[in-house]
Amino acid sequence: MFYFFSKTATYLLTPAGWLVTALIFAFFVKRARLRRQFIGLALGIFWLFGNSFLVNELALWWEYPIKSDIAAPKDSVKRVAIVLTGGIINGDREAPGTPLNRTHLARFLLGREADRIGQALYLYKTGAVQKVLISGGLGSWPFQPISLNDEGHLAGELLIIAGVRPEDIVLEGKSRNTHENAQFSAPILRKRFDKTHYEYVLITSAWHMKRAIACFQKEGIQTTPFPSNFLGNRRLFGPSEWLLPDEEAFFESYYLIREFVGYVTYKLVGYA
Repeated sequence: MFYFFSKTATYLLTPAGWLVTALIFAFFVKRARLRRQFIGLALGIFWLFGNSFLVNELALWWEYPIKSDIAAPKDSVKRVAIVLTGGIINGDREAPGTPLNRTHLARFLLGREADRIGQALYLYKTGAVQKVLISGGLGSWPFQPISLNDEGHLAGELLIIAGVRPEDIVLEGKSRNTHENAQFSAPILRKRFDKTHYEYVLITSAWHMKRAIACFQKEGIQTTPFPSNFLGNRRLFGPSEWLLPDEEAFFESYYLIREFVGYVTYKLVGYA
């Protein structure tokens, strides 16, 4: 119940939620002056949070800074990459929940959050990490027939295709949000990758990293952050950056504001 409520409430606290709310009020109010005010409010929300320059500044302020390469561990200490799933779906055009044969898994569609698994592959191939824990999705290891929504399995399959040994991959398949990522990953890390022998590298989107770190810290897991798929870019000062609202900037502002609300909520009530 909390999971459903948190997703609904979070949407209403984002620019997209504000825009929809303003338009709904504009549609139902009877007074023409008040209707114009709500329409003006909706346009103002779209311009403000579709402003490429302002949204980029927000991203540069909020996102976790870029991390330099992590060197291979020394002595007997090894590292495990904790990857929070996102951005991978199966390319087969079947209904969600339809079992898929393993021979059909050569086709993947990668969203921008799939850079998370790309960074894990990079660290594994360069020797910076020796194990990969994928948190999120459904199912268990070894792979069973899976659905279009099973990002954990898909991420694992993609890593194997790219050359990661199956025995170096562990799936945590129950979590649905960041709080559960940490809650369900922590016992796996303590049991299989004890901190006396392993260091933990946390991989998620740069805009999501602060909340992820906080969730894992609450579970007693100290991590080295390795952020991926940044929203912030170099500053541009052209007129179009200021004057014309941009749909991509509005989309990115949705992520940033939602993440900020989620972070504050987690700090206050302990769920995210």
